[in-house]
Amino acid sequence: MPDITSLFYFCRVQRILTAILAIIFLAQTFNQGLLYLDYMVDKAEYLKQCENKSRPQLHCDGKCLLMKRIREQEQKEQQKAPEMKVVKAETGSNSSSFAQCPPALSTPDKTIYFPFTTGTPVDQPRSLFHPPDC
Repeated sequence: MPDITSLFYFCRVQRILTAILAIIFLAQTFNQGLLYLDYMVDKAEYLKQCENKSRPQLHCDGKCLLMKRIREQEQKEQQKAPEMKVVKAETGSNSSSFAQCPPALSTPDKTIYFPFTTGTPVDQPRSLFHPPDC
């Protein structure tokens, strides 16, 4: 029978691992948001490295560097993306794999097709199917 302290230890480890995996998942999902958060926290550093210092009328405030980093991150993600290979399966076709159509009656001048319905209206309850009230 397992000791209660080892069971308690296992539960704590499981919770810690769950929290770490959740943080990693969220960081990967919201990486652009993290870059923007870094921009908001360390705006002075972005202003020092700004590419548009000579053009203050643009009011860039380091956003050029932020966009550059976001583009670099997107390029890294595209390079990491696994290549999907599609394998084409060969399928044979025979007459039993297709839906059966009703036979056509052919005469020399025209072809007559037999429809699936008899042409009579289907009874529909008036409580469900009715024109909208004005």
